Amino acid sequence: MAGVTGFVAVLLVALFSAGIVRAAENRPRLLGAPEVIDNPENDEGLQRALQFAMTAYNRASNDMYSSRVVRIISAKKQIVAGIKYIMEVEIARTTCTKPAADLQHCALHDEPQMAKRTTCKFVVLNVPWRNQIELLDSQCR
Repeated sequence: MAGVTGFVAVLLVALFSAGIVRAAENRPRLLGAPEVIDNPENDEGLQRALQFAMTAYNRASNDMYSSRVVRIISAKKQIVAGIKYIMEVEIARTTCTKPAADLQHCALHDEPQMAKRTTCKFVVLNVPWRNQIELLDSQCR
C-alpha cells in the first residue's frame, strides 16, 4: 500500500511539474522587454543599425584599416520610444584603408600580426518617424 501511495505522489509531482513547464511556454511575452531576433542576417532594421554602429566604430577608431562584422553573436530588439537594437558581434580588421566605401567587399587580413578580431556590444536607438538613429553604447573587448 505504501508503495502505491509513493508512486501516486511521484506521478502527481511529475504531472504538476510538466504543467508548469507547459504554462511557461505558452505565457505571453512581456511588453517592452527585449526580444531575441531569430534570424539577424535577414532583419533589415538590425542590419541598418549594425551598419550605423560600424560606421561610428570605424570613425572613432585610430586604426588605419577599416573593420567589418564577421559574425553576429546575438541580437535583440526592444520597443521603447523607437526601436532599440542590442547586438553582440565579432568584428575583424580588413585590408581596406579608411575611409572604405563598401566594407562587405573588403577582404579580411589573414596575416596573424594584422588579423585583429574583437567582440563588441552595440546598442542603437532608431526612431524612424523622426528619421533619427543614435549609438547609445559601444563596448569592445
